[in-house]
Amino acid sequence: MMKFRYLFIISLFVFLIQDNFIAQVRVTERGTSTFRKVGIHRGNRVRTVFSNWGVIAQPGNEGPRGAWKFDADGYVGDVSPLVGIRLPIRDYINASSDTLDGIPDTIFSVVITPVDRPGGGESGSGKFWGFEPIPGFADPILDELGKGVAMSHLPETWPPSWPEHPDWTYSGEPIIKDGVDVTPDVDWNGFFGRAQMNADQESYFWMDDNNDEEWYQRHQFLPDSFDILRRGAALQVSVRGLQWSNFLAQDVIFWLYNIMNDGTSTYDQAVFGTLVGTYVGVETPEWNDDASFFNVRDAITYTWDFDHYISPAANPLWQPDPTAVGYIFYAFLESPGNPFDGIDNDGDNKEFALNAPFFSENDFVERTITAGEKIILIDKNTFERSDFFVPNDTVTVYSMGVPFFIEPGVTKLVEGNINFSSGSVFKNARDGIDNDLDGLIDENFQIHYKQFKKSPQGVVLIDTLNPVQYKDYVSNIGLNDPMIDEARDDLIDNDGDWNIEFDDVGQDGKPNTGDFGEGDGIPTPGEPNFDQTDVDESDQLGLTSFQYFVPAGDITMSNDIDMWNRLTPGYYDVPSSVVNNVATRGEDGDFMFGSGYFPLLPGKTQRFSLALGFGEDLNGAIKTKRIAQIIYNANYNFPRPPEKPTLTVVPSDGKVTLYWNRVAENSVDPTLKVKDFEGYKIYKGTDPDLTDALKITDVKGQKVFYAPIFQTDLDNGINGLFLASPELYALTDGAPFYLGDDSGIQNFYVDNDVINGRTYYYALVAYDRGDASKDIFPSENSRFISKDALGRITTDKNTAAVIPNAPVAGYVPPPTGKLLERVSGISDSEPFFEVMDPFAIQDSAYTVEFSDSLVQGVHLAYSYNILNSVSGSYILTDAPMSPDNEDVFNGVRLSIDTSFQNIKNIELNPAKSFWNNSDPENLGYQVSQFVSSSGSIIGTKEPRSYVISFSDEYADSSDKLYKIFGSGAPPARLVNFQIHDIADPDNPVRIPFAFTEASNFRPDTLSNLDQLTLANPEATEVTWKIVMLDQDSTANIPKGGDSLFITIHKPLTAGDEFKFTTSRSDYSVNDAREQLNRIKVVPNPYIVTNVFEQPLPPNVRGRGERVINFINLPPKSTIHIYSSSGNLIRTLYHDANLENGSVTWDVRTKEGLDLAYGVYFYVVDVEGISDKKMGKIAIIK
Repeated sequence: MMKFRYLFIISLFVFLIQDNFIAQVRVTERGTSTFRKVGIHRGNRVRTVFSNWGVIAQPGNEGPRGAWKFDADGYVGDVSPLVGIRLPIRDYINASSDTLDGIPDTIFSVVITPVDRPGGGESGSGKFWGFEPIPGFADPILDELGKGVAMSHLPETWPPSWPEHPDWTYSGEPIIKDGVDVTPDVDWNGFFGRAQMNADQESYFWMDDNNDEEWYQRHQFLPDSFDILRRGAALQVSVRGLQWSNFLAQDVIFWLYNIMNDGTSTYDQAVFGTLVGTYVGVETPEWNDDASFFNVRDAITYTWDFDHYISPAANPLWQPDPTAVGYIFYAFLESPGNPFDGIDNDGDNKEFALNAPFFSENDFVERTITAGEKIILIDKNTFERSDFFVPNDTVTVYSMGVPFFIEPGVTKLVEGNINFSSGSVFKNARDGIDNDLDGLIDENFQIHYKQFKKSPQGVVLIDTLNPVQYKDYVSNIGLNDPMIDEARDDLIDNDGDWNIEFDDVGQDGKPNTGDFGEGDGIPTPGEPNFDQTDVDESDQLGLTSFQYFVPAGDITMSNDIDMWNRLTPGYYDVPSSVVNNVATRGEDGDFMFGSGYFPLLPGKTQRFSLALGFGEDLNGAIKTKRIAQIIYNANYNFPRPPEKPTLTVVPSDGKVTLYWNRVAENSVDPTLKVKDFEGYKIYKGTDPDLTDALKITDVKGQKVFYAPIFQTDLDNGINGLFLASPELYALTDGAPFYLGDDSGIQNFYVDNDVINGRTYYYALVAYDRGDASKDIFPSENSRFISKDALGRITTDKNTAAVIPNAPVAGYVPPPTGKLLERVSGISDSEPFFEVMDPFAIQDSAYTVEFSDSLVQGVHLAYSYNILNSVSGSYILTDAPMSPDNEDVFNGVRLSIDTSFQNIKNIELNPAKSFWNNSDPENLGYQVSQFVSSSGSIIGTKEPRSYVISFSDEYADSSDKLYKIFGSGAPPARLVNFQIHDIADPDNPVRIPFAFTEASNFRPDTLSNLDQLTLANPEATEVTWKIVMLDQDSTANIPKGGDSLFITIHKPLTAGDEFKFTTSRSDYSVNDAREQLNRIKVVPNPYIVTNVFEQPLPPNVRGRGERVINFINLPPKSTIHIYSSSGNLIRTLYHDANLENGSVTWDVRTKEGLDLAYGVYFYVVDVEGISDKKMGKIAIIK
């Protein structure tokens, strides 16, 4: 198993992965064809329809078929799992005679799926014998295209109760989608646990083989002694599909199969396989020029279009051009391991540069046993090896419980050799016995040394040298190599990746719990990267068979023996079109591949993980597979993008407004445990695939990223291009990721680059910043938009499809830009509201309240609440105060000036500070926060309004402020003025102050550089310093009747409260009457096609839609369309919302016939208006 030293994953993941030989919760329901359902995966660049009876890429008329990048770019006809078992060997009843013959029978069964393909299997009675879906794993009522199978991002597809977890009732927040409450009854049943959605899209279903009555009807085989009504082999299979939009995982979908023996029969030989119907192009006759091959060491099979060209005549929708054809691959990521055979099955030992020998051709040559020769015997229970030296006489020895009679110089032993004429391997290479007494079990020339095949004419078809290492028990070499026969229960860190710094967390796998093993300096089961949590510590079987057969119909899936033989370990076969590993032509061929043998014991489960992925070429496909392996090795855990925001789009006249919530900004990466949100991007296109936006290329010129029409990011110094390490740069082919330019976050955008009547698709993605120091590439949200065969558009919470249009004639928009009415408070703020979404406006009243906190002794509001004054319920709580970026509620948002919510900005308000007389010779003044010369006393920046009132008498005095300054306080002095706080003019409050004169110039009255030091009313804290400034010696001396008003900027506080009302848009019939002449037809003339018409969905052929729009219509309008001879062609009606003044005509008659070319006339009648609007329409060929 190849390992890659990319820290972006390996150094981070500390999650538990179950042993391959695992337990699975039992489900008592039985499979039935009546519960067949279909789903669609579109979580990244891989898009495919699939069914809950196990077939990928079918039904072909219900979605993309193993497509890559674009829905029409399909690569697959069908992909279906196969499970083969050998029934317990015993004497079975013969169906023809209904008797036992006393001879043990060896019966092979390969359970198949009801796939629609050449050679598919059906029983004679018409009832399918094979896997069928188990009910209870999806909503039983929902009947929408592509929404049959339970999927994590579609809560409406979840069942009322999970069969294996009936207690998992829903525990989250209500879910509203498109205004509809789709809150489920249950939590998501995820691979990562209850309510865990680490994947962007995850599907889940179960199936079983209870429908397979073949062996009961033929031999009365009962798989479960506790249930005599059960049929098949009592196999249950749980299946999950997993997709991530992460850039590194965007070209692969993972399929996980847990195969459980739910009966009481023991199957000592089982095999898992996959049948693939190649079909690059997915349209006739593109099936006839494909080619396929395999690579054992990477456990990968792959297919490509031989001429790298998709004929436009066959598939005119292929994008972006007929030559843009990649490779599709299928690969084992996880398969059963064999820790006893002495062979490095997964080929990972060589990475450690250890000394175990590699297999050579001589290791498979028959040898004669001689006297004195060392042979190896294996204990059948413990698999322990022991040495035995052959004596001069004949001897019988036992290995693995099997007797071997040895006559020195005569006895010949061999195992796993190949018949070079046929390429087949001798059967003793798969009987589970060490037949040549070298200590190795079932060494196989084809699997462990070289994949080789000749045609009957002697032409070499396959010749791939892939030797693996083994333990040489005879020469005692490599016996201690840790990556041969590694197991996940041997208490050995076989691959040496347990790290004391990060992994010594104890058996629960979580740090800081103080459980057994934590901090003891040695690996403990349950800790990361050790035994059960380290998938590298399993000597996995991987790809053990491959057959590429031509033509595609050269298979009979109902023939169990033939199917079993095709899955036999060591069976590699290709048609004559492959010469020496190279395809010489494309043809109509399909292939099977398998992994086995392994035991499937009662109540036990074996897990298989497969990747279906793509690459631009073979190297790209292999690279994608190796990345998929890394992701699997990390238990599918890697840094995820921020939470997906909810997007709202508002179409209007010549623009589209987009706004969204802030959920992404506070999300925590479940892997890194940090808030790594960085910004948002908006992508826009005129088709669901956003083809217009796919512009950004990697260093190879491949388009890999979408160009946003808008990007906003945190103002945090993280900007520009993400600077990857050389390793990550190579892994991503230099794909550039722009992190932003420190613009500051904005949660809305107005797109003015639109044409009324045209459909636009938008995707809003939140992205994180990545971490170059850890080789973590930035991640962004997935984008899901689909259009089915009926033209119905499905979007996710962060995507939308919209058509901008002008409102109705006579439209009166809802009031906007109005100031809020103050209820209480003294702040300088004058909030107003603006309409963001006329569709959501209500006739209602609201109250705005604020929450504050003390900052350096000053109350500053930091959030606000919105109370619906009519209902008495809060709509927003603790909404952050963001200038020009407030939250939208019920179609409006507030605009709140937060300039003075920063303590630095609590200063003098010059506009509201003045003398009550306007004499230009008045004293000047300077106001600032008081700071003592030593810096030990700092004033509180109290936001007050002061008045200094003068008289002609020295009837008052300053204050000593002893509580503040102690013995150093300035003395009290007689003065001719007082200072009051007049925040409440009706109740002025006297303000204590100290008075210090800078000189004897004009003593005892204010003059140049004299200083007033203000305190709070209690004289316990100093606040402001006022220094008087003479313009010259002639400055006015304040006298009786003079007043100086000093006003400090006042922030919003909890004492502020406002109210306002909103009203919906309205309609004026008088205005509409005046605007009838604005009614138009676009396009006019209509010429063949136009930008308002959407293309057909992928896999749908035909003319496509035809669109003519009537715009600027009043509500309750009726449009009559006539031919030039006066015949009524069609009547259209407009009664939509006030924001949409258009009606679309499909250019068909009332009988549904396409309209002929020519000139037509229309008349518009409007309810309540006697005038009519008339005009002509020209339809030109």
